[in-house]
Amino acid sequence: MRFRQLKIQVQTTDGPYGATLEFPDGLVIVWADNTMGKSTCAKAILVALGMEALLTTSQNDLPLPPAVKARIASGDKEYEVIESEVFLELENSTGQRIVVQRTIKGARDKNLITVHLGPQLTSPGGNSQTLDFFVNRAGAASREAGFHNYLAKFLGWDLPLVQTYDGAEYPLYLQCIVPYFVVEQTRGWSTVLPPLPGHFRIRDAHKRSVEFLLRMDAHSIALKRQELKLVQSKIELDWGRQVIRLEDLAENVAGQVHASPKTPVAVWPPAIPPSLVVSTEGNWINIKERISLRRTSLERLIGQEIPRVNEITQSAQNELEAEEGRVREQETLLSRLLNLHEEECDESKRVEDRLRAIDEDILRNKDVRTLRNLGARQSSVLDKGSCPVCHQSVRDSLMPLDSNQAVMTLDESIEFLVEQRRIYEVVYTNSKRAVEARGLQIRGLRESLSNLRERVRSLRRTLVSDGRLPSMAAIQSRVVLEAEIKNDEEVVQKFEKILGPFSELSDRWRLIKEEISRLPKEDMTASDKEKISAWTKILRSELQQFGFLSVPPDSVSISNDLYRPEHEGYDVVTSLQTSISASDLIRTIWSYLFGLLELSREIKTNHPGCIIFDEPRQQSTKDMSFSELLKRTSTAGQYGQQVIFFTSENFERLGKHLKGVPHTMKKFEGRVLKRIS
Repeated sequence: MRFRQLKIQVQTTDGPYGATLEFPDGLVIVWADNTMGKSTCAKAILVALGMEALLTTSQNDLPLPPAVKARIASGDKEYEVIESEVFLELENSTGQRIVVQRTIKGARDKNLITVHLGPQLTSPGGNSQTLDFFVNRAGAASREAGFHNYLAKFLGWDLPLVQTYDGAEYPLYLQCIVPYFVVEQTRGWSTVLPPLPGHFRIRDAHKRSVEFLLRMDAHSIALKRQELKLVQSKIELDWGRQVIRLEDLAENVAGQVHASPKTPVAVWPPAIPPSLVVSTEGNWINIKERISLRRTSLERLIGQEIPRVNEITQSAQNELEAEEGRVREQETLLSRLLNLHEEECDESKRVEDRLRAIDEDILRNKDVRTLRNLGARQSSVLDKGSCPVCHQSVRDSLMPLDSNQAVMTLDESIEFLVEQRRIYEVVYTNSKRAVEARGLQIRGLRESLSNLRERVRSLRRTLVSDGRLPSMAAIQSRVVLEAEIKNDEEVVQKFEKILGPFSELSDRWRLIKEEISRLPKEDMTASDKEKISAWTKILRSELQQFGFLSVPPDSVSISNDLYRPEHEGYDVVTSLQTSISASDLIRTIWSYLFGLLELSREIKTNHPGCIIFDEPRQQSTKDMSFSELLKRTSTAGQYGQQVIFFTSENFERLGKHLKGVPHTMKKFEGRVLKRIS
């Protein structure tokens, strides 16, 4: 991308005002005195590109000075601004040119951008097609009518999808890329890594931006890894849902699911397939076994003729007594189980309380250790076993210790408590399982008791019925058994239906794990490392040339993880803390960003081949450093690149720096925005 011309038009009550700037290749210096409107031009470029998010977090108004929005000064008078617009002519790598038009103040909505095809600023008069786009709206980076989507295509950029903190995927926003080649005065010189807008909530935004600009394989590998991790998470979620469905079904019949993997497995069915077990008379059996037992009982009953009451009076009386005995036994068993359940609940609660107490002890001991490490009471004689008043010996223990015994140190106490907590955690997990299993056993026993009591009631009704009638107990036994078998068979069908999707999930899990295993262990490839190494070499050369003194330039490198300038494993500013000078911070920013531009001369990257610095000489950087910066950046013209500096440096001193340096100078006397005749 090359900036070819910037034009600002302001219609006032005193007539038209404006400014026009041409930008050829090579080093371009735009000079004006302080507060004369130089930075207005730099900001206008960002506004024309819909990049105001780099200047402000507010979308209510464009972050431009009053001279283009409210009142413009001319001499000792001020005039009201009626309308204002900014025009910016751009050229891409194929030589195609467009003019971007955006209203600053006027009837047109500020979020509407018009694109004129062709060089309508530098070569006006030809027929031009116009297209309208929007910014600062959902879809500006992805929809056909979005300006940033159009601009990315114009530049030939295929923006990658990146993940946000909420798990969604969006194209890498241009607002995260532009700060690597456009540095505005307000925030741009505050940190080595360009300040990026935070409201997009993009994960590792700096990494993704550098990977895109350098065409690194790491980005596609990281993106592929991200995609696979997302699919893996979805499989885990679907698997968990199926497990919950199994457990809910088992709970409905007072049963338990045995051998069901809680997390995805690559082989299905497992060696021991999942089964549904239910409690029958205090014992756990497979539900299919219970169906088989009940079906055998039903077949035996069906094979018998339904007797009449007078035929089975004695046997019914005997059966009633037996069933009543079974009811009493079941009630006794239930009472015992309830007592056991209560004791197990109490034990679980005690273990839970103990765990909580251990956690408090661990925190308390760690706090004491922290205070001691910070120096609290380190010189106290009491800590050394001597009373500060009478100077007698003071022991840590109230009980006398044997000669081979010693009180544990603070670190040993913490280690002991942590190990104790691990043991109690296992005990607590087992006790919770026992409580849950006991609860299901009690529930199954209560259902069995309910059936027995109903059987007792039917036998009693049989004994008081007319002797010529069929036995109600015999009929009810058949009906109840049939209903129970039908209910169990429906449960089995549901259980097997829920098990069905596990096979597909298992296959998908195996394929995902295989794909993840085929990915390189590191995101960076050998080619990526060569790019970072070349960038480091350029960075060191520039730091040396610009007079960086905080550490030896050869000890600074670009990290392979965050792609930031590092010294001894830490970023340059953090590792040196307050010892790095403010001017060395500026030198680092120069070297870091201009290094990206120079790297694009050696290898093919996505860098646009241009840089804009607003007031590059910050923090009273030495004349020698600034002079070397101008010399280094002036080489851009030899490679068809473009470097634009907006500066208010002392003009006479600037002229000395530029002596013999190829450049284009655009000097504004007085205010940049002048009245147009």
